[in-house]
Amino acid sequence: MLSGELDMSSATCLELELKTVEARRPPVLVLDLSQLRFMGVSGLRAILDAARRARREGRQLVVTNPVPHILRLFELTAIDQSVELVRAPLTLVAGG
Repeated sequence: MLSGELDMSSATCLELELKTVEARRPPVLVLDLSQLRFMGVSGLRAILDAARRARREGRQLVVTNPVPHILRLFELTAIDQSVELVRAPLTLVAGG
């Protein structure tokens, strides 16, 4: 879950965290944006890069619960076409 602001100063931290999690090879990586108030270009790039790595490695990256203005940013930049967006909470079931 991301919260606060995702900008130039915090995007590097996100990238490092994503790469740490990706090293464990999860089949699905979920980013919950419900608590994110702002996202800059650096944050968009970090998420898009993670989505590219996931596709290349046969995994799935899912972005959930973007607040309306961040969802609009995804739409305006066409990132919603290359990143799986779920606009409702996900319920993960073991083995499902």
